[in-house]
Amino acid sequence: MSFSKFLGKRANSSIIRRVNAWYSGFILLILLSFFGVAFLLSHSLASSADQTFLQEEAIDTAQALAEEEDEEDLEGFDDGIYYSIYDENNQALQPFFPSDFNTQLPFSKGQVLETSGKNQDYYYVDTAIPGSKHWLRAVTSQNTSNPELQFFILTLAMIAPFLLGIISWGGYRILKTAFQPVEAIGQTADRIRLSQDFSQRIPQGNENNELTQLAATINHMLETIESSFQRERQLTNDVSHELRTPLTVILSESQYGRDYAQELAEAQESHGIIHRQAQQMKALVEQILELARLEKGTPTDLQILNFSELVTEKGLDFRRLLETDGIQVDLEVQKDIQISGQALQLQRLLDNLLSNARKFTTNWIQIQLDIQADQAILSISDNGPGIPTDQVDRIWEKFYQVAQDRNKNQGQGIGLGLSLVREIVHQHQGQIQVHSQPKHGSSFIVTLPLVKSST
Repeated sequence: MSFSKFLGKRANSSIIRRVNAWYSGFILLILLSFFGVAFLLSHSLASSADQTFLQEEAIDTAQALAEEEDEEDLEGFDDGIYYSIYDENNQALQPFFPSDFNTQLPFSKGQVLETSGKNQDYYYVDTAIPGSKHWLRAVTSQNTSNPELQFFILTLAMIAPFLLGIISWGGYRILKTAFQPVEAIGQTADRIRLSQDFSQRIPQGNENNELTQLAATINHMLETIESSFQRERQLTNDVSHELRTPLTVILSESQYGRDYAQELAEAQESHGIIHRQAQQMKALVEQILELARLEKGTPTDLQILNFSELVTEKGLDFRRLLETDGIQVDLEVQKDIQISGQALQLQRLLDNLLSNARKFTTNWIQIQLDIQADQAILSISDNGPGIPTDQVDRIWEKFYQVAQDRNKNQGQGIGLGLSLVREIVHQHQGQIQVHSQPKHGSSFIVTLPLVKSST
């Protein structure tokens, strides 16, 4: 299933929809909270307004009664307020109340008090009538909302669904635009999967944000994968090329021995050639397997060993071997340098570096081993033609050889030696570098950590 089809099937649970749902839910929660606060505020404002209005009206009406000096003209109900007159003993003289109002309540003496009837709640206030011993009681029912504020809240409640819809739609469009790089990542992944073309890259914008950083990280990963596939493809081609020559020779010689060899000497010569080519194929396969084990990073059993003795023994062996070729080998080794290593791998390292120096030297090889800054420094130098500047970084590649045609003609090497050397050095937590100039020879310098002495 492709990435885009997967997204299509999971559209109902896509990140964009889920984030938008959370976002819309958050906005809805804010709106509900606003309406709740508005309702409480409306109730509080309405109560305060009713009490203030009741108190002011009671004072005004009592003052009017005092000026007119005729309490019998009192209107019992006006503007939502019930008015009654009491004597000083709290006896109703002109009662006019709601049917469920308690008429025996004590005087409030100018303060607005609350009381409850059977059907609803009331505010009442008692105000003394100026120039009289009588009291005016004003009663009104409790309103729970202010008309203006109620209209405002109702208007918002009607607009809120449309507002929430616009916010939700706008949020979805914004998220859709913001997640376009993610969709581009999925589309690129699909194209790579179908075409197996790892040279494709995810488009990156100019903005420096999390999504462009993600795209850059994935592009770096694709570069690594592409490089790995190219190396694997090159390795396959190189191995096929290296095996083709000995296989061709073996087939040719075996056919000659079968069809044309008339004497034992001719057959033995063909068998000798076949044997040498088979040995070459065996050596190639063994080196490839050894290199694969090293690249896999399998932990190596390291032991404390005397690196000075190992280098000295190998240097003396090569000196005796090369004396007949007229090659001078200078050996300068500091004694008792202890490192932690695997003896067989270090011997292979020395063999490959010395064999490489033997291939290219004119008539001199120098082997040096000493200590610098708690590191063992091994240097193997020659006075050969050197390495061209544009090829220095490539000598570590598998099957790559400088002056390859000349080396082939001499029957020397298959181009895996330095790759093995580098992996062995890495297995020993070391470093290797080469200093070379055309016509001035080369120096391979290996740095390995010393054994830490316990104190």
